[in-house]
Amino acid sequence: MSSYLNKSYLHKDEIRTSLRLLVKRYITDCEDCEEMSPEFINLIKHNFLAEYVVYDKEAKMVEIGIEDSDSNSVYPELKVYQFSLDSAEDWVTNSCKEENGDLEFYGKLLNKNEIFNSSDVVLFQ
Repeated sequence: MSSYLNKSYLHKDEIRTSLRLLVKRYITDCEDCEEMSPEFINLIKHNFLAEYVVYDKEAKMVEIGIEDSDSNSVYPELKVYQFSLDSAEDWVTNSCKEENGDLEFYGKLLNKNEIFNSSDVVLFQ
């Protein structure tokens, strides 16, 4: 069997569209289970270069801590941002990057979540 049969060849736009669908699923799961999946946390950490991601189920808010590169402190300082879960689809998908390494990360995430029935997602240019 040829190895190309186990691959999904996608354009950047297809990855972004599929990623938006995956984020919708993550949000629904988060609302139903009242916790964030490890994959959703990893996606947010990747996109925002966040040190931590926490979900407050009572307020339905996501808090992320990002290292403040402008700080003159000897110790790293974190800027804290909060987003409502209702707006997560937009702020997560709008933070997606377009570099090949980032697109490969998204492809692996999509494949891991069975968005595509293949062994590998390949960027098609």
